[in-house]
Amino acid sequence: MFMTAVRDYARRVSAELGLSGESSCVDEERPLRLYLAVDGRLPGHPGRDVALLWTDGRGWELAVEEPGGTELTVVARLRGAVEPPPRTVARWAGRLLSGQWPVPGEQVDRPLVRRAG
Repeated sequence: MFMTAVRDYARRVSAELGLSGESSCVDEERPLRLYLAVDGRLPGHPGRDVALLWTDGRGWELAVEEPGGTELTVVARLRGAVEPPPRTVARWAGRLLSGQWPVPGEQVDRPLVRRAG
C-alpha cells in the first residue's frame, strides 16, 4: 500500500512540474527513492542534465549529472517537510532553475555537494 502512495506522490509532483513522468523511476529498496528527470538546465552547470531526487526520511534534493551520466551531484536540498505538497516542490525547483538562489521564503542548502547513487 505504501508503494502506491509513493508512486502517486511522484505522479503528482511530475504533473506540477509539467513532466510526463516518462523519465522517472521509483526505487523500491529501502530507503524508498524517487528520481525525476527535469527539463532545463541549472545556472552554473551548463550542459548538465538536472534531476529531482526524493528519499524517504530525507526529502527532496536537486542534482546535476556528472560528465558521463553515471553519477549525480546534489546541489540543493528542500528543507522542511519530507513530503511537501507537489506545488511546493515545483515552485522550489522552478526558482532554482531560473537562477533564484536562495529561494525566497524557503530554506535551501547551497552548495550542497554530495554524490547520489
